[in-house]
Amino acid sequence: MQFIIVILLILAVLLVIFTLQNAMDITLNILFWEIKDAPLVLILLSCIFLGYLISAFYFYPQLWKVKREYKQMLKFNAELKELHQMNETEKPEEESDPEGIELDDDDDDDDTFFKD
Repeated sequence: MQFIIVILLILAVLLVIFTLQNAMDITLNILFWEIKDAPLVLILLSCIFLGYLISAFYFYPQLWKVKREYKQMLKFNAELKELHQMNETEKPEEESDPEGIELDDDDDDDDTFFKD
């Protein structure tokens, strides 16, 4: 928590320095309007804020869709786990070879490759 406060203080100091360095007044032309004596800092910060708002409005529907799909996947995963647990409890353990392959020992065959 203290680390976040230190970072915020550093950013506030940098914003003050930025404001003092860009304190000049400019004339801004937007289509048919002309805004005279607008502070450069105000224009820059408002453009940054406007860009953030535009991108947020653009990406929020996609974010909601991803969250909805994530919740559906969590629900599906829980259902699969339940089915897996049900199948494990229903199946009796079968005896199997430790290597997983059952080998038949048929000594009756004379067609074996290795003969005694």
